[in-house]
Amino acid sequence: MDDKKIQVLAAPLQGVTDNVWRMAQHNVFGGVDAYYAPFMRVERGEIRRKDLRDVDPERNAGITLIPQILACQPDHALIMVEALMQMGYNRIDINLGCPFPPIALHRKGSGMLAYPELAEALFKALAAVDGVEYSVKMRLGWDSNDQWRDILPLMEIIKPVHIAVHPRTGKQQYKGELNMEQFEALLAASTWPVVYNGSLRTPEGIEAVVGRYPGLAAAMVGSGLAANPGMFAPDATPDDYRRFHDLLVDGYTEQLNGGEAQLVRHLQDIWQTFLPGTNHKLFKAIRKSRNLDQYQNAASAALADVETALTAASSQE
Repeated sequence: MDDKKIQVLAAPLQGVTDNVWRMAQHNVFGGVDAYYAPFMRVERGEIRRKDLRDVDPERNAGITLIPQILACQPDHALIMVEALMQMGYNRIDINLGCPFPPIALHRKGSGMLAYPELAEALFKALAAVDGVEYSVKMRLGWDSNDQWRDILPLMEIIKPVHIAVHPRTGKQQYKGELNMEQFEALLAASTWPVVYNGSLRTPEGIEAVVGRYPGLAAAMVGSGLAANPGMFAPDATPDDYRRFHDLLVDGYTEQLNGGEAQLVRHLQDIWQTFLPGTNHKLFKAIRKSRNLDQYQNAASAALADVETALTAASSQE
């Protein structure tokens, strides 16, 4: 997208798009207007420390970062909002989209979409806080694709900057067809700016969606950008992907405190989404690595074949 006509937002992906990943993507490839942090949450009355570290402004210098909160209880949400405001944030995203059962079955994320009374209570508590504005990331519903109809009128309470919509239900997770009919109905009914989020993996895919829905406020890209962090850098070279990977290794070496074994496991987890077209044998060698030297050798071989990996991933779409 050389002549970008719409904002591109990086969606939050738990376990992937943390501050190390964000800074590496920004510094090597770029092309993203704002990054949304993976959700933070309250456990046993306190915000998880790793969530606070992730949104530390010093670890996100030079990028536009929007922190995201996940809560069912208004008091938990207010704990996070207060902490984020103390860190200097005045814009916060509300997660009504997480589809994973351990979250959704506790009426959080997309699970809240089946309980508009809970969403209303949450919105009222958040709207009472001065000096902060909100956006919302959501799905069409939890177990029905028209549950958004009970949620959309409640947006008046918080007057969101925008609503990012993934056109599936939470129960679908990331499988099955996108329900564009319901998305179009939501887009037509919304008095608030709407962002499209869902199965965008190429700049051409974004252009197609924007061409179909010219009224969109932005496009939000998640798994596509995790798969190819150089998605918006058409002139990227294999050396750029190696540099990106080296920044991940250096960043996680500095931030993770569980030793070499934890570092290797985390890097292996990154490859679950990174360069999905990687040759099976090369990917298997990465997964079988038991120490950092083995991992680095396997990753180096895979990165030497990055052009083939990208071509293979593109042909799978």
